[in-house]
Amino acid sequence: MNVLLVAINAKYIHSNLAVHSLRAYGEKATGEKIAVAEYTINQPEEDILKDIYRRRPDWLGFSCYIWNINTVKVLLPELRKLLPDCEIWLGGPEVSFEGTKMLEKLPDADGIMKGEGEQIFADLLGRKLNSEGKIFEKDLQTIPGIVYRGQGRGITENEGREPM
Repeated sequence: MNVLLVAINAKYIHSNLAVHSLRAYGEKATGEKIAVAEYTINQPEEDILKDIYRRRPDWLGFSCYIWNINTVKVLLPELRKLLPDCEIWLGGPEVSFEGTKMLEKLPDADGIMKGEGEQIFADLLGRKLNSEGKIFEKDLQTIPGIVYRGQGRGITENEGREPM
């Protein structure tokens, strides 16, 4: 499976530790190779789209902050057109606290990881790998700390997860 974690930083000199932490935790938990892509809010959105499309992820995760949420909002509908079968998940402080409301505002995202994402990400990835590419709603119901779209595209918010 082709997994890509995306960070859109404020400047070229910044790096996003969250996506690197998720990658390390996810690779250790699942043995799956996970790619990271870092961009900046100053890059043209078309360039970011082109690079993500070139990578052809099956599962895409965005790290969302106050400085990049507008860029993420622009990218999501275009990515849904370009990669219709790709699962798109969001995480980070800009989407965690009001997960249901954010998912309502972002109809092209499949779900939100709330709070510390390492274990949530490893659980999601593990379930996807074990289910041969399709996570079923019954599996999502057992993962604490997520907000997701159900089969009828309704939004479900699971209980929170204890801090690590």
